[in-house]
Amino acid sequence: MNISPIQQVGKTLADRGIYLNASYFGEFAGNPTGGAAQGSDYADQVAAGADIDLQKLAGWQGGALHIEFTNRDGHNQGADVINNSVATQQIYGGGQTYYLTTLTLEQKLAGGKVDILAGRTELDQLTLHDPIYCHFQSNAICGQPDIMGKIINATFWPVAVWAGQVIVSPVQDWYMKAGIADQDPDDSASYHHGFDWGLSGSTGFELPLEIDYQTSFADDALPRRYDVGVVFDRSPYTYAQYNSMTGAMGSSHAYGRTMVYVQAKQMVYRPDMNSERGLTLFGGVVLGPNDNQQANFNVNGGGVYQGPFASRPLDSAGLMVSATHYRDSFLNQLYAYRVNTLGGTERPASNLIMMELDYDAFLTPWVDVMPNFQYIVNPDGLGSRAYPKGNLSNAFVIGLQFNIDIAKLVGLPSQS
Repeated sequence: MNISPIQQVGKTLADRGIYLNASYFGEFAGNPTGGAAQGSDYADQVAAGADIDLQKLAGWQGGALHIEFTNRDGHNQGADVINNSVATQQIYGGGQTYYLTTLTLEQKLAGGKVDILAGRTELDQLTLHDPIYCHFQSNAICGQPDIMGKIINATFWPVAVWAGQVIVSPVQDWYMKAGIADQDPDDSASYHHGFDWGLSGSTGFELPLEIDYQTSFADDALPRRYDVGVVFDRSPYTYAQYNSMTGAMGSSHAYGRTMVYVQAKQMVYRPDMNSERGLTLFGGVVLGPNDNQQANFNVNGGGVYQGPFASRPLDSAGLMVSATHYRDSFLNQLYAYRVNTLGGTERPASNLIMMELDYDAFLTPWVDVMPNFQYIVNPDGLGSRAYPKGNLSNAFVIGLQFNIDIAKLVGLPSQS
């Protein structure tokens, strides 16, 4: 069989344990109704990297190296148009520039029962994370429920920090996870592009802990995942404080916060036991128990049907709802500002509720397109526009996400 020069290079590298990846990911979003204004925006990401099997490459048993570069462009429709704190395009964020997003060394021990990862990565890769969340375009749940960034200092893909995690699996399907991630505001500065590896700007750290029960098709006809976790944030933070002397929103300073969560995922229906088609439901609760946290809980849930048609097993359809409840102490500050400075009378809404219905269609094995409809109840007015005098109307959003797996398109081998 004739293969292209690119395929030949990819095969040669794969034979030595080097597996290349590359992709293009784009998202359009527009709201014909609701929000602070009506309009549309587009954001995208190009990613390229490699997963290196050090055992195949250099005889290093159980070792692997992971490298990923990203480049993001575009605008935040949720913040810029709707004036909402949560994006309608999950691909937006991280300074809209190029980054060294991942550079981690992984070591597996004891036949895979111990997995150690360390290097440059993000806190959101270590906690409150599940692949099903990023089926959706809305950033209300991809890659974590949106409350995480409101109640602890956190780094999100693609902005990497020094971090590490140890996963121990004492028995099949059970995993105990413990990690640590640096909290360094300098790492978020886009002009560093992920190459500021110093610790001079570090202000503290986060400690994510999780107990996870997770099965797969290899040992469960209806795979499931249940886990409970906590993140201890040991770093300073600011919280909103209305200044009655100046009439402006200011901030106060405090130290240390906590996030607690439970999440569940369960496949509940398989029309064909010889394939992985079927319906998986998921749900979770995230708590912010500290007095000065912006929100005190999030409740989310939904489902994804993989292969809704037997003739299209790669397609999937999804539905999700995410509700974040703002803490009264935070709303009181916004209300004081609205009444005394802006001249408004309406108390800010307590709940930000975001929903999405979508269908992801694979046009080829390397191109998929996902039209989606989103609905935002009580946009919070905390986007990039000025805080509104009154509550914003509910917003209806039409979205379109598409992904090109460039590596698959050109025939590069993947790591099985």
